[in-house]
Amino acid sequence: MKNCLYNMTALAIVTLLVMTMPAAAYTIDGNCDDWNIDPQSDLSHRLISSSLIPDPVGTIDYVIDNDNAEWATGAVRPNMSNFTGPEWCDIEAMYVDDDSEYIYVLIITSMPKHGKWYGEHLQPGDLGLDFNGDGTFDYGVKIVQNDEQGKFGVVGTIYSDPNWKVLDWGSGRTDITSIVYGVEVGQAEIMYTGTDVGEISDVAVPDGPTDSGLPWDTFGLMKLEHGGAYEDNPSIPNEVIEIAIPKSALNLQHTMLNLQSSPSCGNGVIKLESVTLIPEFATLAIPVISLLGLVFYMRRREQK
Repeated sequence: MKNCLYNMTALAIVTLLVMTMPAAAYTIDGNCDDWNIDPQSDLSHRLISSSLIPDPVGTIDYVIDNDNAEWATGAVRPNMSNFTGPEWCDIEAMYVDDDSEYIYVLIITSMPKHGKWYGEHLQPGDLGLDFNGDGTFDYGVKIVQNDEQGKFGVVGTIYSDPNWKVLDWGSGRTDITSIVYGVEVGQAEIMYTGTDVGEISDVAVPDGPTDSGLPWDTFGLMKLEHGGAYEDNPSIPNEVIEIAIPKSALNLQHTMLNLQSSPSCGNGVIKLESVTLIPEFATLAIPVISLLGLVFYMRRREQK
């Protein structure tokens, strides 16, 4: 009976120790290779959605928003949520994985990190994290510094209880874009591919390799805002945003996570919901220490 107890305890301890070991192995370098995807494009210079699915399936949480060109041709005001706009406003996919120490995020987007002028300066949005599913983003990660007066934020900084600039492009939409205020609680590692050509001065953007290595992409024909003729969307580069967020910076009361990001355009919102996280190391260590204490106590009793 005692041997059985010891064996079961030892097995439980080994299992928990294995759980605490980092399972994910991601290098934050702006490269997709370690995410088990191999993005490919078709003859029309469109990303093939099936090539964005991680292989093997089930190892990484993901959402693919690689829209087809039929959306653009059918979109008119006031239904602007289906108005795709220029290709460089598009987000193609988001991926999330984690271990006991970090949450890893990969985003594929056509938006250059320095933004684009389209009547106004549009730029990449930040990353929102909702840990209890109530629709409020408990934390945010600053991807690109704001371009407005004051230029809030430091690239890669994690903010708790963030306030957000929302997306309202004449349509009443309230999707979050950039963090405009928050309490700094830590720093994430971040890479964003592409050349910073300095389209707006003194706005900080992440480092990253010039070329993402991904196929270029085009949405196809874009319906003009006031109807009439269709406008070509040129084929442009896809960029990679890769982030590692330390769990030690987050007050994790839940292991369920919703994520959202959107550039300040009308069509680039992406959401990944109901991601189940591995508890951080300290949480897993408590039962390990308790079991070790139980074994020690039983052995002391036997010796007496």
